[in-house]
Amino acid sequence: YLGIGERLVQTPLTDKCFLTLTQALHFRMGGSPFGPAGTGKTESVKALGAALGRFVLVFNCDETFDFSAMGRLLAGLSQVGAWGCFDEFNRLEERILSAVSQQILTIQRGLLERHSQIDLMGRQITLHDNVGIFITMNPGYEGRSNLPDNLKSLFRSFAMVVPDRKLIAQV
Repeated sequence: YLGIGERLVQTPLTDKCFLTLTQALHFRMGGSPFGPAGTGKTESVKALGAALGRFVLVFNCDETFDFSAMGRLLAGLSQVGAWGCFDEFNRLEERILSAVSQQILTIQRGLLERHSQIDLMGRQITLHDNVGIFITMNPGYEGRSNLPDNLKSLFRSFAMVVPDRKLIAQV
């Protein structure tokens, strides 16, 4: 038992974010909130997961992540049906992003075609129906890569803006 978790204040921005992310899940895609630091991208994914009773794991991406590490994480998420939120995903190198897009495509195709098993990194793994893959990005910062087009097409993007602090304070 983890106790009573903190709740995210619901604003029109979080409502629109939740709608976009649930539409992405419905279409068996990933979700991609993006925007400046401190706008609630990761917290929104975590709050939506909590509201839907999903276990959400957050991974802070950096230059040390490689293709096989990402593959192991995606395989684990796929097998248990957890949600993975890859924070600052565009910090990964472009060559890694391109390779990871193939792994994500394999998972999404398996979900779309309702397969119970998929081949990921040369291994047959169980594909759980509830798996969700989310990426957050802070575009425009130094050291960030541009996402390849084949990767962009796997995610529904949503622009997060600076929250309305007056509205939050009222709640």
